[in-house]
Amino acid sequence: MEKTIWVMGKKRQEMIEAQRRVNGAGSMRAVCILSFAALKKLVEGLPKNAPSLFILDYDMSLEEEFESLTYWKQQQELAGVPLFFMAVERNRLLDEECYSKGATVVLHKPFSRSGILRIERTAWQYEVTKKYEKMLQKQASDLQAAREIFRLNQQLKARNELLHQIFGRYFSDDVVEVILEQPQGAAIGGEKREITIMMADLRGFTSLSANLAPDAVTQLLNLFFDSVVGAIMKYHGTVIEFLGDAVLAVFGAPIATSCHTEDAIAAAVTMQNGMQAVNLCCKQNGYPELEMGIGIHRGEAFIGNVGSEQMMRYNVIGQVVNECSRIEGYSVGGQILLSQEAYEASTCPVVVAKRMNIRVKGLQQSVSVCDVQGIGGTYQCHLVKGESEKTLPVSQKIRFQLYPMEQKRILGTCVQTELLQCSSKCAVVKILQLPEKVIELYTDVEVTVYNEKEELLFDGIYAKLTEQKGEELFLHFTHTNTEFVTFIEQIQEREEKE
Repeated sequence: MEKTIWVMGKKRQEMIEAQRRVNGAGSMRAVCILSFAALKKLVEGLPKNAPSLFILDYDMSLEEEFESLTYWKQQQELAGVPLFFMAVERNRLLDEECYSKGATVVLHKPFSRSGILRIERTAWQYEVTKKYEKMLQKQASDLQAAREIFRLNQQLKARNELLHQIFGRYFSDDVVEVILEQPQGAAIGGEKREITIMMADLRGFTSLSANLAPDAVTQLLNLFFDSVVGAIMKYHGTVIEFLGDAVLAVFGAPIATSCHTEDAIAAAVTMQNGMQAVNLCCKQNGYPELEMGIGIHRGEAFIGNVGSEQMMRYNVIGQVVNECSRIEGYSVGGQILLSQEAYEASTCPVVVAKRMNIRVKGLQQSVSVCDVQGIGGTYQCHLVKGESEKTLPVSQKIRFQLYPMEQKRILGTCVQTELLQCSSKCAVVKILQLPEKVIELYTDVEVTVYNEKEELLFDGIYAKLTEQKGEELFLHFTHTNTEFVTFIEQIQEREEKE
């Protein structure tokens, strides 16, 4: 399906060139807007020919004091449509202003080949999201029809087959059997219960997927979900929901068990070990390597059916779920973070690499978590260590500009640093100028890389701050690209020869 891209600027010749390059991709149609009046006329014609992306010329917006941008944001019909800025000359201050205005990407003009690719991928992702919304609406209608069929079906055999079909997508086979044989024991109606929550998320997948074809993104996600769901069900867990490239699961429901925390830890270790096989398939298909972070928490939550008479689903609700999500957000690729509550509840010995206190949004006190390496007892399940990354010192003058992020949005000013050591997985940098506000540990940062001539080498690199010693910061990369990894490998080769 052809996607409509709105491009707004004041120079007619630039708009003609932008239209030529966007249309040249074959899957998009550019609509050029030369004035605020033209923008209003297009908006009045919605929803017909609604855009999949809006690209705004920074120079034009600056002259009109962002009048067009303000008007755009006021239109309810355009809520959620991605916003790009374009400019002839980019610099740190301009980029920061554009991001503060709500832009997700700042492009050079005229558009480069990579710029057209980012436009196409972002527009595609937006259209896929809309398609999913329509699909969910259809599913709601289908579920209502299925519920009526189920009500009319009085045969025990047919009823059990239907239950198998429904529950089999969420529960392991042994859980389904218990529900069918003793449905009252499963407490499907909903109740408060002490359970263990697990959140697992791929690191940097949103940015990574922007550079992949849609079928490659689907294949990668299916490969990942197939691996982690198998591990969750093996240890009697229940998959509650897929959240983009993340998984929410519970242990100890719908069937209550006395070892649900231990099951969750063993499942998490198995999931991390399973990433080796996932990445072997990725390598064979020419896909980038994937990394996953996992958070585990224990507490009381409501578990059961939530919804209306027309549509309902099995869900878990409670503060423990929100806290688990926050804990998972602090993990880096290959890591399992376990809350102190879950650690103390385990009756089997848990192998821990280190303990740390993290600041969780919404809570006044810090949260104590453990970096899990395995679990003993009857499980005997431990992380399999791959070949360690060799970090080498860097003699070449390379600057890293770190932009603190929260919820995928840039916050505050950047921190100027110089690269001291690096590998394809991590880096050690030195602060060149103390920032006004210190970056807290476990903060996500966007990294832009410059050489000693102040020339931009790379942007769109993401990392998490894992440690600080004086003026030295330790970064774990959460998203890179092939060109950046090749650049680091070339540096390492030169350092080893020297």
